[in-house]
Amino acid sequence: MAHDLHPNKPKIERRKTTYWERVKILSKTQNPFNFYLPHSTIEKARDLVYNLDTSQNILDKEEVERAKNIVKSAYHPETGELIPRPMRLCSYATMLIPVNFGLLLAKPTIFNTIFWHWFNQTYSAGVNYSNRSISGKFTNKDLITAYCAAIISSISVGLGMRKLLTPIAKKFHGPSQIFINFIVNLSAVGSAGFCNLLIMRSKEMRDGIILRDHEGKERGVSKITGKKAVLRSAITRFLMPIPPLLLPTLTFYTLERLSLMPKAMFPKMLTQIIIFFIFLACGPTFACALFQQEASTSVSGLESHFQNLIDSSNADIKILFYNKGL
Repeated sequence: MAHDLHPNKPKIERRKTTYWERVKILSKTQNPFNFYLPHSTIEKARDLVYNLDTSQNILDKEEVERAKNIVKSAYHPETGELIPRPMRLCSYATMLIPVNFGLLLAKPTIFNTIFWHWFNQTYSAGVNYSNRSISGKFTNKDLITAYCAAIISSISVGLGMRKLLTPIAKKFHGPSQIFINFIVNLSAVGSAGFCNLLIMRSKEMRDGIILRDHEGKERGVSKITGKKAVLRSAITRFLMPIPPLLLPTLTFYTLERLSLMPKAMFPKMLTQIIIFFIFLACGPTFACALFQQEASTSVSGLESHFQNLIDSSNADIKILFYNKGL
């Protein structure tokens, strides 16, 4: 059952941040170990953050910061609703380990290509929807259309690349064959992830997203900002598969060439799981940090109804804020 947070708590940081500052922040909120936190711990963190202003207790700064990171990893930043555990970005490293096994290590049959790209895009669609900006109002028809288009695009690219590279693949033997799987699946996953998000959030591009001032007051809907926000999110989804696909490929190839990969089934599988987990944990952090989630935009480049706005103190509003989504 979803638990609501007050929409103004925890308060959103609205200062400009550098890329590496955002990497540091996201490495905490998207900490893959947050996926394993019990619900009671998450609720305790939520209550601590919610009651910060009224609490009479002297709280440790690190304890408060940890609680905020837990809340950010589990709750939607706009609605305050609890995101289903498998759909949180901190779940990425755990949930996609089976997918990486299927994409990189499974025999490259037509069935495996279709099944694993279907599974991957089904999961991606769920993550996109769960972390969307609330400005997007989706009908069942919108969702079904977007989902089907994402599945078709990923499978088509996967099968197409597999066929295109078949003559080249025959020249690869032993450990080097994993590079064919990498090229095929990076092309399919990257392009399909890009298209998946564009389609799933096409309504935000078409109708716009909500902009707020520094006081948190809604100031209207902007189509210009909607297109920019969705495109930036789509770029992150295109880049996100690179670390979890490229780095394990290079690692497995090196271990095999140096005869360091365990031969027994269990130690070998455990080694592969650990390697996948490490690099899957990097993907969302470095990709999502490219752009701020709670982003700002100058009113000078927006629609006419955002011009000449004033705040409660009659000061001109020159900057507005929006949730880019992830």
